[in-house]
Amino acid sequence: MATASNPPGFDEGILRMAQAAGLDVSDEERGQDLARRVALMRAGLARLYEIDVSGAEAPSAFIPSADREPKPGTGRA
Repeated sequence: MATASNPPGFDEGILRMAQAAGLDVSDEERGQDLARRVALMRAGLARLYEIDVSGAEAPSAFIPSADREPKPGTGRA
């Protein structure tokens, strides 16, 4: 699963997390599939940093209104 773009220990960490989550990465093919998926995810996340949000609304525009009643048991609107 090793790739040149990953920091030292990254691949082993991904395999450990996958195993802890119950994924079977015991054979080479599954390990390569996991590596491909992780690489795609990292590339997608890297593209998010490239999005120009300079003209976006203020973050407060996305905070739910305080005048809404919270849902029972959650404390959230």
